[in-house]
Amino acid sequence: VKSMLDALGGCVECADDDSMNTLMVTTAMMGPVYGVMRNNREWLVKQGVSPEDASYFVGRSYLSMVQDAERDCRNPKCFDALIEEQTPGGLNEQSLGNLKKQDTFGSYDRAMDAVLSRLQGKSD
Repeated sequence: VKSMLDALGGCVECADDDSMNTLMVTTAMMGPVYGVMRNNREWLVKQGVSPEDASYFVGRSYLSMVQDAERDCRNPKCFDALIEEQTPGGLNEQSLGNLKKQDTFGSYDRAMDAVLSRLQGKSD
């Protein structure tokens, strides 16, 4: 089965249900990603960009980011490398720093913890 799934794009074999539930948490981040994209679009619209151009620009920008992340995703350090390649003192470094200061990533961790708890039957 793994070879068939690899031919279709790849898979991760799970040793047990606990491992599968943990990995499934990432799939529950689709909604938050779309929420961030919607927020980006709405912010652009508030700045005077047409809704059509804003939607197109956000969608294409995120596609490019995801393609960069996917290229070497079997490498456990690929996301670190993508962050490290940001221009020192640049806009991306500034944005990342601002989000860290606001504990945005802690909020994501808590959201993922809640999803895992639900998958484990500990909450609803």
